Amino acid sequence: MEKKDSRFITQLVILTVIVMVACLFAHKLLTVWWPAIVVFFAIVSAAMYFLSEKARAKDMRKFANFYMASTVVKMVLYLAIIIIYVMNFKEDGKRFAITFLIIYLIYSIFETIKLAKKEKK
Repeated sequence: MEKKDSRFITQLVILTVIVMVACLFAHKLLTVWWPAIVVFFAIVSAAMYFLSEKARAKDMRKFANFYMASTVVKMVLYLAIIIIYVMNFKEDGKRFAITFLIIYLIYSIFETIKLAKKEKK
């Protein structure tokens, strides 16, 4: 594993621990599924990082296409997850959607910052 990869993973783990601790303090406001949501986004972020690095190594045009396509696919998938959950568990649906979207926003900001730093180099 390259130094940049291990640095990303370290930062991702730190972010995940911070989000977990924050969720522990706010757990009464969140869905009971918040730990799974946090782990889900950590795994997706790691997977997207390694897949985008692979695309970047081949060709920047392929990277741009991959990034745009993966963003659309993720948004559709995330929306489907929220809709399916809300339809099946109406009593917890609102908390699930809010929890999911807040954690999504946190990890999206993290990914965007990492991508912006890479593009500056």
